[in-house]
Amino acid sequence: MPALVSLPKMTTLSPHPSHPKYRPDIDGLRAVAVLSVVAFHAFPAWMKGGFIGVDVFFVISGFLISTIIFGNLERGTFSFAEFYARRIKRIFPALILVLSLSLMFGWFSLLPDELNQLGKHVVAGAGFVSNFVLWSESGYFDNSVDTKPLLHLWSLGIEEQFYIVWPFLLWGAWKRQLNFFVVIISLLIGSFILNIWLIHTNPVATFYSPLTRFWELLSGSLLALYLLRRSKNISQDSHYFPALPGVSRTKSKIDIQLVLPDVLSFCGMALLIAGFYVINKDLAFPGYWALLPVLGSVMIILAGPKAWFNQKILSGKIFVWFGLISFPLYLWHWPLLSFGRILYFEIPPLKYRVIAVLLSVGLAWLTVKFVERPLRFGNHRASWKIISLSSSLLVLAFMGAILFYSDFQYSNSFEQLSFKRKGEHAIGSSLAWYQGKNDWLFLGKSHNDTVAKLKLSTTPNEQKLNEVKESFFKVSEAGAKFGIKTYLIVGPNKSSIYPEYLPEGLTASDVKYSSFFLNKLREISSLTVYDPTNDLLAAKNKEGILYWKTDTHWNNKGAFLTFAGFAGLLDLQPPRVTFKQSTTHSGDLIGISKLKNFPLSPLDNWDVVWEEKPVWTEQDIPNEKKTTFGSATLVSNVKPLSNQHVWVVGDSFAGSLRQYFNASFLKVRYVGHWGQKLKILPDEIVKADVKPDFIVIVRVERSF
Repeated sequence: MPALVSLPKMTTLSPHPSHPKYRPDIDGLRAVAVLSVVAFHAFPAWMKGGFIGVDVFFVISGFLISTIIFGNLERGTFSFAEFYARRIKRIFPALILVLSLSLMFGWFSLLPDELNQLGKHVVAGAGFVSNFVLWSESGYFDNSVDTKPLLHLWSLGIEEQFYIVWPFLLWGAWKRQLNFFVVIISLLIGSFILNIWLIHTNPVATFYSPLTRFWELLSGSLLALYLLRRSKNISQDSHYFPALPGVSRTKSKIDIQLVLPDVLSFCGMALLIAGFYVINKDLAFPGYWALLPVLGSVMIILAGPKAWFNQKILSGKIFVWFGLISFPLYLWHWPLLSFGRILYFEIPPLKYRVIAVLLSVGLAWLTVKFVERPLRFGNHRASWKIISLSSSLLVLAFMGAILFYSDFQYSNSFEQLSFKRKGEHAIGSSLAWYQGKNDWLFLGKSHNDTVAKLKLSTTPNEQKLNEVKESFFKVSEAGAKFGIKTYLIVGPNKSSIYPEYLPEGLTASDVKYSSFFLNKLREISSLTVYDPTNDLLAAKNKEGILYWKTDTHWNNKGAFLTFAGFAGLLDLQPPRVTFKQSTTHSGDLIGISKLKNFPLSPLDNWDVVWEEKPVWTEQDIPNEKKTTFGSATLVSNVKPLSNQHVWVVGDSFAGSLRQYFNASFLKVRYVGHWGQKLKILPDEIVKADVKPDFIVIVRVERSF
């Protein structure tokens, strides 16, 4: 999010003595950052790496905040009260306005669980912990990020956490007479190493954790220390700021600002441009990739305001103007785009996104002119402003908490007071789920655009098709070199097997979205694709219910029929089993929907009755993560139906299949979730001491 401290050019008031000299080129850099973020969110196909603008903001924030703190510490004028009072006046006005209007619009447009989630995110945003909340929400059934109007506040959370910690650390170092350079570089290196260490094992934590992001802000802090020391704004005999490498206590023999400013600014901008078009959301980010925006920003700021690019381009009126409204523009643009995504039921048309961007620019300017400036620089008493702003934010947090803990599912008053979305936009009660006929529940559009794919209102592009084909090709070809066969079992969406229970107004397309991918995958000679859809459709009327009515998955019987069809491809007899009705099953959709006292069916849950109960043992596989369908284990069968050795890489649809694999094969190795394993599986095949006879990948239809 935009850096939050700079002397605003649009005020006529004198600079505060604690502020650094105003640099219009830094506002211009802010403009580059915020416009790239807006472009990425509104037009992702045009600028796939635009989200790195947030990393640019981190560097700017670290630079400006640290410049202020260093200067005040040197002069002996640093005050925690003043520091945080200025942050409150800078951040709270626009944030309160955006949170208030988001709550208001959400009340009239969102459905029950969406409103619950918005309430939680308002609380998180007001408490500057959005990054932790979003981190905790990331999971298998997490709502699409596009449907979270306050998603972007994660970066504000990280910045505010830095603002809370950093002044105390610097003040403590000052009191203990520690070398600031050593303190900063130590923390920077530690944060960067943690970022590199966790990026592949826990990418979600790495993205949202302040510990793996602080190195970006600290890069700006290190730059601030260097420039202050070089400019002699810090006393030359100060033991708190000893001479840095390459900087003598007299004037530096080689002044970078005189010799290399143009080279630095052009190279820095080149790094940013490269990042905008090379980096994409599928890469391991931040990781090493974050060096592009961080180093680029550092080089541009280091070049100074007199570098040609900084002076002629970044300091131009248009760039400075966008820089001055960057913070409210950042706050406004995403809620407008996200609400559009919710209301349109899919990605809004280009016309809407253009209007949303223009509207966010207008709202940002109005916010600066009529909200930010009066509250920051008006004649009202500072104490009154701080109390009023803090109280307002607390009230908003309280209102958000009420919405989060409220149960709107059966609230007639809620439905009467609000003009909720109609028709297909409101099938069921939320984006996450919807209710069909006869008490059948289905997974909603926010999970892999399920509804849009169901209606075929969206189709995959050739690039996406080829990417999926390439990932399966690498696995199957790596196996083929060792005589290993590779199979793909597709788990049909519940709506593909029971379309008759979809709600009125929602009609499934005759052409399945997944068929584009499966036709592509069938071109791979070393891969066998088994889609049990037709087999399950043929069996459902005589075999009973094959999917849980209140769950997204097939039940034990549906899984068995799928396994039996797969076993036929191997000329293998499936285990001899029968089924009996079991107790009712609540299912994951009950948890997602938060429905209370919803009628459960006794007819959709089957217990397996083994004709000859199989005997197998399991042992955990070292260094393998738990999968979505159970622990990563090696299963050994005492009396297998086949002496073959199998690797299974699946998703949650492999859960009910697991027992049938265990009962059929000599050894079954469950090696992880397909989404995590496909990229590294070819190497694991090569390195394996004991090779499998074949590999089975289980993947749900909606994930294509």
